[in-house]
Amino acid sequence: MRLGLVFGLVLLASCGAKVPEIKSPTPVLPEADAPTVFTRAYGLTESPDGMIRVFAKEARDDTYLFAMRKQEDGGWSEPTKVEFPSRKKLTTPSFSHSDGMLYYASDEDIFERGQRDANLWRVAPSEDGWGEPEPLPASINSGADQLNPAMDSQGRLYFTDNGYDSKGSHDMFEASFDEEAGEWTVAAMPDAFNTFRAEAHLAVTPDGGRIFFYSARTPKLGSVDIWTAERGADGAWGEPENLGEPVNTPGIDFGAGMSGDGSILFFSREGELMMISLDAALAGVGTLQSADASTDAAD
Repeated sequence: MRLGLVFGLVLLASCGAKVPEIKSPTPVLPEADAPTVFTRAYGLTESPDGMIRVFAKEARDDTYLFAMRKQEDGGWSEPTKVEFPSRKKLTTPSFSHSDGMLYYASDEDIFERGQRDANLWRVAPSEDGWGEPEPLPASINSGADQLNPAMDSQGRLYFTDNGYDSKGSHDMFEASFDEEAGEWTVAAMPDAFNTFRAEAHLAVTPDGGRIFFYSARTPKLGSVDIWTAERGADGAWGEPENLGEPVNTPGIDFGAGMSGDGSILFFSREGELMMISLDAALAGVGTLQSADASTDAAD
């Protein structure tokens, strides 16, 4: 039944028909082998033109990137390993809604200074492959780990770092490029975003109006849940809220990503890539906080 649903969505898309809302979490690759704790996939991202998908997949201590390209019939090619520079870790891919490039993290040695931590890289897609990968400059990549890039159409870059002014194992930061200075300026996200735990796997809607990340903070349904926050008309971020059901479960839900047009949320459930319409995904926002507040009031 799962395969039939996915095939139907692909067929409708290839015929130019309007794809129906994906109201519940649906596997992206229903025929793929079931993941184990050593082979989890996550971070599925789609190019702005909807023609390329990339995700990360673990292989015990290593992590690789895999790419799929849309075919003439509207279906997707089989995932193929991407050969970008790295030692053991290629992870957290995210297509930029600003320049169309793929941003990701790699532990490749850079800057001729013996850096062997994770840094942010980017690469331009081509019709049948990829351009030359390049690391982001030192104004972003420091001596700490930089991971989880996500860029909106305004060119605002979000990522996590365990350096700068981090108060947890990994905190979220926002960066913007200063054209005059020719470098990035970095600032921490508002206090409500970062905790003493790790925040990771960022995704942002194309317009930059909503961000997603995973966290082990409470209230939560599983060991980690996906959280979201909305940017107000004044440009200020509201407080993060648990995404709730149907995305989050008592299991492990993480690794958010966006479709090219921002209409679909991708995520990983126990290491299996899933998809759901953004509207359906947002239906449970704040419900856990409300239930938690009701319980506190009753006590």
